[in-house]
Amino acid sequence: MRKPARRGPLQIKGELVNSGSRSDARATKPVIGGRVGARTELDGRSVILLTANNYLGLAGDDEVIERSCAAARQYGSGSTLNPPLATTPLHEQLCATLAAFHGADSALLFNSCTSANVAVACTLVGKGDRIFSDRLNHASIIDGCRLSAAETQIYNNRDLDHLERLLAQPHDGARLVITDGIFSMEGDAADLPAMIAICRRHGATLVVDESHAAGVTGPGGRGTAAAQGCVGDIDLYTGTLSKAFGGFAGGYVAGRADLVRRLHDDGRFYMFTTAITPASAAGALTAIEMVMRDDGLVRRLAENTARLRAGLKALGLRILGEDHPITPILVGDEDKAREFGRVLLQEGVYIGAICFPIVPRGEARLRAQPSAAHSAADIDEAVAAIGRAARAVGLIDNAAAG
Repeated sequence: MRKPARRGPLQIKGELVNSGSRSDARATKPVIGGRVGARTELDGRSVILLTANNYLGLAGDDEVIERSCAAARQYGSGSTLNPPLATTPLHEQLCATLAAFHGADSALLFNSCTSANVAVACTLVGKGDRIFSDRLNHASIIDGCRLSAAETQIYNNRDLDHLERLLAQPHDGARLVITDGIFSMEGDAADLPAMIAICRRHGATLVVDESHAAGVTGPGGRGTAAAQGCVGDIDLYTGTLSKAFGGFAGGYVAGRADLVRRLHDDGRFYMFTTAITPASAAGALTAIEMVMRDDGLVRRLAENTARLRAGLKALGLRILGEDHPITPILVGDEDKAREFGRVLLQEGVYIGAICFPIVPRGEARLRAQPSAAHSAADIDEAVAAIGRAARAVGLIDNAAAG
């Protein structure tokens, strides 16, 4: 029998399934050809990138890149050691800086925030315990709950009356409440002061995933707790290095020393893997130090967010959330959302279409995300293009699109 020909990247490229669709239709993912910033090269063409998690634009920052490269030259591409066996000064300094950033006792690094969330759910509670998880929590939290030996109870999104009713049920085991600080598909914030009070009434540990908040919201970009005036009252944060802090692979926990110690000593998703690379540690450390030194990028991000949201509202589009950079443009129909994204890319702006199973059926959307790297002119150009694309697919009428 003749062996099938080996397929190179160009052949494979055309066979990738659209991440927003469960159908058999094949789609092509754009191929990035350079640094990610306000604009980037996709399939050989320069476009405005308005769908990345590069909130502060630091994924393409020269200082961040140089310090990352310097660490690779000094330490090599990776330690190839499990984290409990050895560390580097860079990893230790990054942990200390993350703890200081969050006003926490200590911090611990993971390969990703997904690993951190799974470790929390599987290590801090177990058989006979209960996890209370928001219905719209990130997929990594959901998967951590599924893998945990603890029982999971789901409360409706940001419905704290529902949460309290669940917590009030008689139970002898430990209770762990976990929530996104900022919900990634809506851009809404959890009410942390109210959650802190509820957890204290019921003896529950509160964990907050700050992946879309650290470096983004609150004074100095210190996150949801800082924005709501409750720094120091959260038991444990989880977070990522892959968004505001330079786009590096890596995640972390930061919080009470006893909880961090348990994750260090017993967390299988911490122990049985290789540590993040020295290059990632150095680059992320540089990014966080830049944010802690000067909040200019955080303020510019807020300005760009306000400008984008105002422009989209003026077009008559339905957008979700309030003032977070996550700016979902609600479409509803999945085919129309994908067509909206395709037409918009032809107009020179890339915003990914988010469809089932990422969001419920009937709630398809384009999730726009401005960056501090964008100029006011970039935002205005993007809004104009969104208007033309929205008119072309029938989301708004000709007069509204201008």
